[in-house]
Amino acid sequence: MNPIEISVALRLRTHNRWSGILILDAKYLNKRSLLLLAIDYQILDIVAWLVVEAESEESYCKLVDLVEDTGYVIRAVVSDGEPAIIALTQPKKPRWLFKGTRRYPRPGIPPAKHRIPRLLGIPHQWCVIHAERELNQFTAKLPKEDRKSIDILVHRILFANTIRQAEKWKDILIAKTFNHPVIHKQITAMILARWKLLMAHHTVRVNGRKIPRDTNAIENVISYVNTRLKTMRRLRNSKSAVAITNLIVVNFRTKPLINTKNKLKRGKSPLELATGKKHHFDWIEFVKKSCS
Repeated sequence: MNPIEISVALRLRTHNRWSGILILDAKYLNKRSLLLLAIDYQILDIVAWLVVEAESEESYCKLVDLVEDTGYVIRAVVSDGEPAIIALTQPKKPRWLFKGTRRYPRPGIPPAKHRIPRLLGIPHQWCVIHAERELNQFTAKLPKEDRKSIDILVHRILFANTIRQAEKWKDILIAKTFNHPVIHKQITAMILARWKLLMAHHTVRVNGRKIPRDTNAIENVISYVNTRLKTMRRLRNSKSAVAITNLIVVNFRTKPLINTKNKLKRGKSPLELATGKKHHFDWIEFVKKSCS
């Protein structure tokens, strides 16, 4: 079954225990196809999934449509900083701000319509682990001493306990990189431009709880998918990719959680946590055999 059919069968549209904190990520199946995943942070349930050809804004819009069709209410988004995912919540800069473009359109040509982000107004957290990796790439060519001092400041900003501590280390970083014009433009300007995305976990609350600052929850699910895909030699086409990923995802949703640190979740499947009922879900019940 697809995510909508499972939601209808279990009445998840009206009765669910999803947290509203959605983690988005992608997994390459082969050179021509990807698996997009939307996972609830609190109960680790794969709310929706989609096999696509490219990791684009249109593909993630389709995934968000699937998520909302299952009855999921999105209250916050956490991602690895993929531009296609950021475009879901952040408006794009006007074209005239870029070099070589006109502020006003030519006579007789109507101005381009501004595209409204699909999840405009929804809080978005950029995973601090992925952000640190991306920022550390800019200091790779610096001397060892300068690189180490800047990397430490970046780490303290991203992993600060409070937003006041983060702002304190941010000011120190600005003063530190001011004499390095290139690094100042690359690292400091990037942190300032994405400040709300990096600090959302300090300011946003969903049901009285902070949103996570990383995507470790979805990385565990992706590792499970990788383990299952190793038994397959290859996915020949998109049709087989959809069928195989459906089996893997449904098997994960009905399998009891074993390695979780939360004792209340241990021994319960993600679907059982989503419905709030003590049922034993057999994944074979959710497999639809084709009659054609």
